Amino acid sequence: MSDEAQRWKDKYLISLEQQEQLEQRWAGRVDLLRRGLVRSSLAAEGVDKAVDACMKEMREILRRDDIDSALGELIPRLEKAVLDSDQRRQQRTGEALEALQSMVVQLLKLEPPREVRKSLKDLGRQLEDAAGQVYLLPAVLSRLSRLQGQSLEQLRDALPEPPGLLQRLFGSRGEGQPAGSPADDAERLATPLSQAVLADSLPVPLTAPPAATVLLDSLPLSAALFLAETDQAYDLPEREPGYSAIAPRVADSLRHLLSELELPVRHQPQGEALLQRLQGPLNWYELIPVLDDLAVLVLAAADSGQREFAVYLKQLNERLEAFIGTLSQAGEGYGEASECARHFDRELRAQVADLQNSVQGAADLESLKQALEQRLEGLLQSVSVHQRQRDELEGVVAERLRGLMQKVAEMEEEAQQFRQHIEEQRRKSLLDPLTGLPNRAAWNERLELEVARYQRYGGQLLLAVLDIDHFKRINDGYGHLAGDRVLKIIAAELQKRLRKTDFIARFGGEEFVLLIPSTPLEGGLQLLETLRAAIEACPFHFRGEPVTVTLSAGVAPFSEGASGDAVFEQADQALYRAKGAGRNRVEAA
Repeated sequence: MSDEAQRWKDKYLISLEQQEQLEQRWAGRVDLLRRGLVRSSLAAEGVDKAVDACMKEMREILRRDDIDSALGELIPRLEKAVLDSDQRRQQRTGEALEALQSMVVQLLKLEPPREVRKSLKDLGRQLEDAAGQVYLLPAVLSRLSRLQGQSLEQLRDALPEPPGLLQRLFGSRGEGQPAGSPADDAERLATPLSQAVLADSLPVPLTAPPAATVLLDSLPLSAALFLAETDQAYDLPEREPGYSAIAPRVADSLRHLLSELELPVRHQPQGEALLQRLQGPLNWYELIPVLDDLAVLVLAAADSGQREFAVYLKQLNERLEAFIGTLSQAGEGYGEASECARHFDRELRAQVADLQNSVQGAADLESLKQALEQRLEGLLQSVSVHQRQRDELEGVVAERLRGLMQKVAEMEEEAQQFRQHIEEQRRKSLLDPLTGLPNRAAWNERLELEVARYQRYGGQLLLAVLDIDHFKRINDGYGHLAGDRVLKIIAAELQKRLRKTDFIARFGGEEFVLLIPSTPLEGGLQLLETLRAAIEACPFHFRGEPVTVTLSAGVAPFSEGASGDAVFEQADQALYRAKGAGRNRVEAA
């Protein structure tokens, strides 16, 4: 390799190292920004429902690699939600201050003592100042509570003494006080319970509702939908246990997941610190920040895998350079062998020419004999030297070829391992972990393939969108474990009724998408009707009381020149019509 090429190579390696350092620095900054945003969103949680939803969506976006487009769409909605929340906050603050002002006015009407009255007027002026300073409200409320107690204490002291037991037994009242007067009410309030039993004028207190009524009121309304069934395959799990019951298992699962992560060196201290936090009891409030930190580490581990692959490519490049160098050396050895053969040919020709001259210049037989012996000895020596040199060159070339073959075999083995690993990761990335069906990424690949095949060969192709009816009621009424069980069972029921050429995927949530090739619209409607009836007939049950789960579907055919997105939109509109027409039905575009 020339000096110029070596210089450029060194310059490239230095630039590559600097680029890697910059990438590591920026990756660290991105991690800090992500953690800061997550902590800030958790600190702002609980102020407004719309802002909380945007903050939750932002935390989910920050756990992904591609955050630019998603954050670009979220930030305008977050700004609007914050502005709306601020307006509502100001409105609520104004209403609270008006209510406090009204309470001050009502206390002043009770004609409290002079000191209390003066304090109430000062408090009224302080309420006007607190309109723009919300942090003053706790102190204002505390002062108002104290003044209210003083006013009521003065009012209670002004009430007349309650009558004695004998007076109440014989029904005598004070002069000028009719039955049911405020003084009478104050008397009843001040009378002990043992004396109130003797007074027939005290109203009977309301009794607490029976325990059975409380229990019935606490049951979800959707429990009435379940019918009797005993099929264990369709048994929905019980409600999720309380967090305290599953906290040790959650911590164990998180520790196991953290121990399985292959973290880069710069993230290992963070991983060890998180592992220490998981050794003790993990309460509900610590779970969210722990999950956020774990998400950062998972992203770092995934990024580390990409870096390992980049390092492998770099090593592969270096090995290819060594491979090319070995080939060059083999070519040089071949050139040396060719040069040695040419040198031997020239030497042999010279020896033969000298022999011919010696024969022609010999005067007698004895001199001819000596000349022939000398020349033949020189020829044999040249042949021997050439043979030795050729054997040495052949040995060197053979050794280089063996090394070259060994390097090729090692590279092929490593490449095969990486191909298998990449294929396994790709296969996992295309499957939905809950249902086992292809996910949205797999759907996009298959849709592109089927559309290209349709546009090239023609025929018939249908696209259907299926959605479980009232799925939120299942999650709300029986818990997310029951919802997950329903999704898995429905996915299995749908898949086993489809042909091998059909393709179904989980599009998201409780929504599924289906490609039906080589089928007319009437046949697609019949297939979807079969699927709908099969899901309706599934004997789901909860605690021995089954429920009927249904789905709605919309289907649209492909036409010449139509894109996959356009046909999906048509099928989705047909699904909305099926929902609007009462659900548990199939509609065509």
